[in-house]
Amino acid sequence: MSKWLERDVVLRLVSIGVAIMLWISVTDASILTPVDESNSTRIRDVTVEAKYDKSRFELVKMTDKVELILYGDKYTLEYLPPTYHIYADLRKLGPGVHHDVPLQVDGLPAGVKKKIKPAKIDVKLEEKIQREMPVQVDLIGKFPKGYTASVPIVNPTKVFVRGSESKLDEVTAVKAVVAVDETTKSINKLVKLQAYGEKGPLNRVDVYPDVVNVQVAVNSPNKEVPLKLEIDKGPPPGYAVESIQPKKETVTVYGPQNYLDSLQYYMGPKLNLENVTHDITIRMPIPIRDNATKVEPKEVEIYVKMVPSKTKSFETIPLQVTGVGEGLKTKILSPESGNLNITLSGAPEQLEKVDASDIKAYVDVSNLPKGKYEIPIRFSLPYHIQVVGQKDFKATVSLD
Repeated sequence: MSKWLERDVVLRLVSIGVAIMLWISVTDASILTPVDESNSTRIRDVTVEAKYDKSRFELVKMTDKVELILYGDKYTLEYLPPTYHIYADLRKLGPGVHHDVPLQVDGLPAGVKKKIKPAKIDVKLEEKIQREMPVQVDLIGKFPKGYTASVPIVNPTKVFVRGSESKLDEVTAVKAVVAVDETTKSINKLVKLQAYGEKGPLNRVDVYPDVVNVQVAVNSPNKEVPLKLEIDKGPPPGYAVESIQPKKETVTVYGPQNYLDSLQYYMGPKLNLENVTHDITIRMPIPIRDNATKVEPKEVEIYVKMVPSKTKSFETIPLQVTGVGEGLKTKILSPESGNLNITLSGAPEQLEKVDASDIKAYVDVSNLPKGKYEIPIRFSLPYHIQVVGQKDFKATVSLD
């Protein structure tokens, strides 16, 4: 007997038999223990998963809901864990229609038998292809009154759409949608892309890359108006400005629409000519004034022509009072006559054309209550003409 057991063949057969018994006891106790099919549970509309290479194929058609019937111990069925799932393994299938693909179940407890209705399904796989398409930018919303947008700049300008041929045939556009509601600032942002068909957004179509950079320059309302230059400090005695000529006579002013509607001209830089005795060309920045948000160009080149000055005197120029409050009366106390004697200086050719009607002298009493005041006298004169001979003109005025 011992010799018989010592034979290698016999020992190997015994070992294999023991191993088979152990495997059966561990992997499926139901093989050894009869399943009680009197206890069952029926689960409807179980989702069917598909295992396939999603980078290569598009699953075009497949039954996605089935019925699962389980048999086994009543307690096990009553407390069935939600770890099970039904799937169709399509990883070895190529493109086309495939019939009677078996369904499989994973995650059931030991001792539970199953039945799937239907147990086999038909599927259709299509191989994915890709096409290059331009990116279209859609601006959604309205800009504030007067604001406009330049043509959007998108980067990259073209992308690839990838999917089944039948799905790609539905694609009419790849869009980056940008909301612009009431914005007054230029846009520079990353926007996610979406493939669209005739009926709207399309699913099961991949876009590479799926994000692009979109830039939209938002232009505020603007208006082109004449550029007006002002002399802040006049030339030294004996010299006069014959002409001031900017290289560009108009500017484009940006700002709110209601501000632009009333704008007739734009006041440019103020010139300081107190040390200028000869012709000069200067370049100056154009300031941002009042409600303007931007001015183009940003600077201006100005040619100033200087000449030796001449003077011309005028007598009995009437002094006017402006800005008198309601119910008040004014009286000019000084000068007693209410008239001025002044001397003007300017370029000979221009000064010769000036007469008394071109000269306005006035004092402004706006917002002043009753009382007596000494107020600077202001002059309204032809361009490049200035008052000389007295540094400060003042008048004494009473308000009653």
